[in-house]
Amino acid sequence: MSGFLKLFKQKLNPPANPTTSFADKIVLVTGANIGLGYEASLKFHRLGASRLILAVRNLPSGQAAARKIRSLSPGSGTIDVWPLDMLSYPSIQTFAKRVSTELPQLDIAILNAGIFSATPQFSDYGHERTLQVNTLSTVLLALLLLPKLRSSKPTPSSTTSRPVLELVSSGTHVMVKWDPELRSSSTPLTLLNDRARAAQAAKTTSNPTPAKKQTYAMNLYYGSSKLLLMCALAHLSHLGAQDVLVTSVCPGLTKTRLARDVMRWWLIPIAWLFYTLFGRTGEQGARTVVSGASLGEEARGGFWQHDVLQPTAPLLDGEEGGERADKVWFEIVDALRRDVEGVMELTKGEEGKEAVLKKSRT
Repeated sequence: MSGFLKLFKQKLNPPANPTTSFADKIVLVTGANIGLGYEASLKFHRLGASRLILAVRNLPSGQAAARKIRSLSPGSGTIDVWPLDMLSYPSIQTFAKRVSTELPQLDIAILNAGIFSATPQFSDYGHERTLQVNTLSTVLLALLLLPKLRSSKPTPSSTTSRPVLELVSSGTHVMVKWDPELRSSSTPLTLLNDRARAAQAAKTTSNPTPAKKQTYAMNLYYGSSKLLLMCALAHLSHLGAQDVLVTSVCPGLTKTRLARDVMRWWLIPIAWLFYTLFGRTGEQGARTVVSGASLGEEARGGFWQHDVLQPTAPLLDGEEGGERADKVWFEIVDALRRDVEGVMELTKGEEGKEAVLKKSRT
């Protein structure tokens, strides 16, 4: 009951509506055609962004979102709609190359696109889809955008704020429960993939033996995808050095269409009632996304939620948590380099140093 009371209090106390000006800023938002991405894009435009890049998988939907933003916002900034499929590495690479070549600078990148799967499904690269999009593809896009963000840093005499790379995470990464095998694993990404594969196989096998039986818990995979993403945060922040502020945010429990493609019919009325009672609106959730992009140095590598920088998640806290995060980072990079040429080069800082904290931890 205390958990429901906490959610209800959060609903009654939404984040403050940001008022920071984003004049002369070029802002990129992924997953910008619906939900949080759309609401955040609308706010950035209203707050003066000079150019807004809506990165979307569905171009007609993105173009409709752009028209709606223009009709609702008093802002005069340009709005572009660019295709981006987070399940396709070539699409991510093409998108990042376009950012590099077509934009004069990139001031703010909001990596918001994410999915939530109710059943075990796999990407073309062999990873469970939630882990693919929310973790691996998001880290790849971050790595590919960092050079452009670094090159957009203000001059020493400028009063302009430094570029921002913001990862839209989730408070579920704090609450997710890992069993002893996951907690002790040096390759949790692989283990999660293996378990999802076993669960998929069990669905097609009649009367699986207890040793082979495996279930797929969608909340575990969503929360784990965000936990693995947070493992990468410190390393991405290291890569940004002093030139780019890398941070993360959580909009809180928000009424969006995140699970729109996977929710079973009988869950729809239950979910509607739950989110009506306890969920913030998309506009309220987007306040955190936008305010996170205006934070200062104190937010570097941090987690912004409910207008407060939150403490480190238990699974990432202390020496053991730091070691876990390092191992996950190496596993993410290793998984990406198998399918994307040049990833290892992207994980090096400007001076050519490996973007790791203590490789000896592995």
